[in-house]
Amino acid sequence: MQGHQLIRNARVVLDDQVLDDGWVLIQDGVIAQVGSGVPPTQLPAAYVVDIDRCHLMPGFIDVHVHGGGGFGFDTGPDDALRAAAFHARHGTTSLLAGLSTAPWADICTNVAALADLPSRDLDESQAARILGTYLEGPFISVTRKGAHDPALIRVPEKSDVAEIVSRGRGSVKVATVAPEVPNGMAAIGWFTSAGVAVSIGHTDATGDMFDAAATAGGTCLTHTFNGMRPPTHRDPAVFQAITSRRVNCEVICDGLHVHPVYIRMLRELVGADRPVLVTDAVSWAGQPDGSYRSEGRAVEVRAGRVWLSGTDTLAGSCLTMGDAVRNYAEFTGAGPVELAKVSATNAAARLGLDHRLGRIRPGFPADLVALGPDHSVRAVMRGGKWLREYPGDGE
Repeated sequence: MQGHQLIRNARVVLDDQVLDDGWVLIQDGVIAQVGSGVPPTQLPAAYVVDIDRCHLMPGFIDVHVHGGGGFGFDTGPDDALRAAAFHARHGTTSLLAGLSTAPWADICTNVAALADLPSRDLDESQAARILGTYLEGPFISVTRKGAHDPALIRVPEKSDVAEIVSRGRGSVKVATVAPEVPNGMAAIGWFTSAGVAVSIGHTDATGDMFDAAATAGGTCLTHTFNGMRPPTHRDPAVFQAITSRRVNCEVICDGLHVHPVYIRMLRELVGADRPVLVTDAVSWAGQPDGSYRSEGRAVEVRAGRVWLSGTDTLAGSCLTMGDAVRNYAEFTGAGPVELAKVSATNAAARLGLDHRLGRIRPGFPADLVALGPDHSVRAVMRGGKWLREYPGDGE
């Protein structure tokens, strides 16, 4: 029975239903069979885990995160794996390593340093799987810069896109672009032609500009509603893209970045297949309150929230995907099937990976999260390896 595991007494969350009294049979890190009732294979007790009727979800996929646990993705591969390990304990089994606006040479160096992580053997690691790199800047609007350093914001050039794609050797998966900046619309085409998905964000775009950017190839909104021109009754701004285009919508669901009313409104507008929960977490997620330096800028962590020092400007978050899922359930009343979509399946689809990630199906990696009745993370598995065993450790 080497290489076999059975998870039983679970409420297994599939694409369109929940299997009560469900079970998942795993072989060599891959889901072999899924069902309910009596499993077809009887394994020795040492290979069986009873999860006490927890909901068994696909492992969370965080496509917008910059660090956590005191470590960032901008300080080398070892720190990147430490940050990925922090988030793995909270349910994230796959992620994109986020890089923010920085000196151009540093961005290129960091992209090159992270390029091998998607293929790195994680057998001995407790980290979430790193799928590639996400560039949040520097091709953004100074007007809607948020916590980004305006001195380092850059007008995109075709040579810039070619350089960063080359340095990434196929690992750059998503880039945020503000379409209204000089060469912004052209940059959307340059990135998409190079196989990099474009997210529209940190932008002062009007509704018509959002529409044009989506037509040009923008497929997602970077942390929807944050870092964007507010809508008015004459200019719908981001709502024009939300309502007229099938763009995905990242959401930082911490109750601070976006009011719960807007979370509910977005859900009513786009349904369950387009929201993508993200953390936008920075290095100091999970760290004590205090003063820190994040990506060269002074920040303050207060009550689990990150601010540019001496300002009321948010500088990322201290959110985990486990908390984001619990908040989304609380704010919207969403059930387990929808929670699996917004925390895993939709993100996988956004990256073109939903044929092999983000679902509980035979042939998919055994990336699983057990959620308790209060939507808390009780156990985490990546590729058949327990990163946090059931019962949970009380985090």
